[in-house]
Amino acid sequence: VEKLVPREFTVKEKTVVFSNEENLVKIIKSASLAVVSIIATTTENLTATTTVEKSIVAGSGFFVSKDGIILTNKHIVENTTSAYVIMTSDGKIYPAIVTSRNSSQDIAVLKVEGNNFNFIPLGDSKNINVGQTAVAIGSDSGEFQNTVSVGVVSGLNKMAAAIGAISGKEESVVLIQIDATTNPGNSGGPLIDLSGKAIGINTVGAPRENIGFALPINLAKKEIADATKLDFNF
Repeated sequence: VEKLVPREFTVKEKTVVFSNEENLVKIIKSASLAVVSIIATTTENLTATTTVEKSIVAGSGFFVSKDGIILTNKHIVENTTSAYVIMTSDGKIYPAIVTSRNSSQDIAVLKVEGNNFNFIPLGDSKNINVGQTAVAIGSDSGEFQNTVSVGVVSGLNKMAAAIGAISGKEESVVLIQIDATTNPGNSGGPLIDLSGKAIGINTVGAPRENIGFALPINLAKKEIADATKLDFNF
């Protein structure tokens, strides 16, 4: 009678290696689901009895929580008489309430009703290094939703007068400089790193090509906390 004795087998682990390009595509695909277009609607009086509503894509924003908190630039939602809605990447429309406008840092916080939204986790802008890859996503010129610009961080602690080109003020704000051009419609969209986290908020670019700027995400964490009473300091 043979006795069957269990034998041990060494199983070789299979290591799956993703190329930088594959990783980048995966990150952009995931982050794009959380990027929104912000649409402003204003009412104009044509005559004493006739009014007309005009809607424009004011810029971009992105969800930072699954329950509808959105970050954007203050200059995108600076008109307090306008009504705002957001359009998600799948074309859905949601009314939005502006809960905070910080003119000195060009940051605004919006809130929409709902849950289980795709969102981008926040990174730590203190750990950004010159030369690292950075991806800017937004609605280019207000027409092309989720346009992507890929570049590198080319400078830190930059003071840019370009931020006052739209807001009308030139406060001393520290910015991240990137070599990926940020067009007007990109403003308010996320600047993300290769871990898929938001490290900045795109703001208006410089008058020269291949130079863009983003507000460090750590500036926005306090703004979110003040507006929502939630702790985003992580």
